[in-house]
Amino acid sequence: MPQRGFTLIELLVTLVIVTIVATMAVPAFTGFLARQQLASDVNEMISVLSFARSEAIKQRSDMTVIFSPPDASNSNRRPESCRNNEIEEDLGENSEESIRYRYSGGCYWVVESGVGSQILRVGQSANIASPTQAFSLTFQSLGDADIANCPGSPCEMTLNTTGESASTPSVTLMIRATGSIRRKESES
Repeated sequence: MPQRGFTLIELLVTLVIVTIVATMAVPAFTGFLARQQLASDVNEMISVLSFARSEAIKQRSDMTVIFSPPDASNSNRRPESCRNNEIEEDLGENSEESIRYRYSGGCYWVVESGVGSQILRVGQSANIASPTQAFSLTFQSLGDADIANCPGSPCEMTLNTTGESASTPSVTLMIRATGSIRRKESES
């Protein structure tokens, strides 16, 4: 009775075909993951801004969203959960204001404005591309936004992917003085 099986040539051809398919699929999968991470970060930013606005309306109290970008020198320390790779810089002026802090990742947090400044939500995002300096937005009790500390009016925040997937288009969020939060339409 003859034995049935695969020859070495058949196995090698199958292995070459699988390798070619895998080589074509990995870059597409990497781009897919980058797009999904960016979409997740955009949704998180919209969620945080909407949360701050709704809490301001609900509690009839100002709520401030503070953004601290990566590698920007700040005089204020971040909340404990955002102090990743903290570098303390002393400007040598022998005062508390002369100490500045630099962090490797981006961070944002929502605080109730006023006496206690209680932190309500905190998070991190490496995908915030602009503005590149620290800024804040304050939502007021009627849902309006004080965007005076944001560079530009309306306030715009651009998120894009980091790393190899630069081909993924960036997403810009606009926050208007009325408190509305929208994705900016692309010009393409």
